[in-house]
Amino acid sequence: MPWVGNSPTDRILMHLAEIGAGRCTITDDTVVSERDPEMSQVLLGLLVLYEDLSYASQQRADAEAALRLVAEERARLLEDRRQAVTARDQFLAVAAHELRTPLATLALLVDYLIVPMAPHSKTEPGGVVVQMRQLAMVKRQVDRLTALVVEMLDVSRITRGSFQLNPAPVDLRDVVREVLDRFDLEIQRSHVRVTVNAPDPAPGIWDAARIDQVITNLISNALKYGAGRPIEVSVRVEASQAVVVVRDHGIGIPEDEQSKIFGPFARVVAAKHHVGLGLSLWMARQIVQASGGGIKVDSRPGQGSTFTVELPL
Repeated sequence: MPWVGNSPTDRILMHLAEIGAGRCTITDDTVVSERDPEMSQVLLGLLVLYEDLSYASQQRADAEAALRLVAEERARLLEDRRQAVTARDQFLAVAAHELRTPLATLALLVDYLIVPMAPHSKTEPGGVVVQMRQLAMVKRQVDRLTALVVEMLDVSRITRGSFQLNPAPVDLRDVVREVLDRFDLEIQRSHVRVTVNAPDPAPGIWDAARIDQVITNLISNALKYGAGRPIEVSVRVEASQAVVVVRDHGIGIPEDEQSKIFGPFARVVAAKHHVGLGLSLWMARQIVQASGGGIKVDSRPGQGSTFTVELPL
């Protein structure tokens, strides 16, 4: 409706002030209903000015928002790169340290084995027994190096996104038994009592080799951190999933560290003197999650740890 009680100049100044404040009371109806043709043109011009300024302001706001997104994405990428470089450096440092020990042992054992082969050397009566013992040590160190290399290859595959599973029918109970059979000598040597509760079959479609790797890592950790106390392993089927539980009664894991143990290079503070890359639980979680399942831990310091793996049937 037309403005009443003010001069044209006052009206124009008022509209300019409103436009400067980012608002406008001029509408198409206001322009049409204006009786003064000249004022009508002025109002139309002010309305167009307001719309142009509003459009420009919106464009500027959109551009600023886009720039913020670009800056945030750049910061995220830089942080990802920094973390990747840090992880790489940490991995190389840990790997170099872990590889150095078995290599040094191998070099020393090879030196001992070479001595009896020197010209005119005579093998003492007990020399054969000693050599057999040394060869057994060489075999253990080679196995350790092989395991470390496999872990490094798996890390590389996961970080490249080329980690793949080959699922096929398998009985989870058979996998657990095969793993424990491989650990039989170490179990006997450690004088650890391992009990297994797996009365019924637990068939499913999984990558047997990878699930074997998960169970191997859990049993290895139980032997490593179980303080020589009994270990219980169970396999059962619940509803639509198969469940494997590995329980030890060793050093346990502090509550504030339990959320970290499934990360790469994770080591429990109380167990940092144990060898390894700190990748076994990280690898286990990667495999289990890729299989559509989950893995969790329940632990108390000094009371041991219980790891539960759940796999969909």
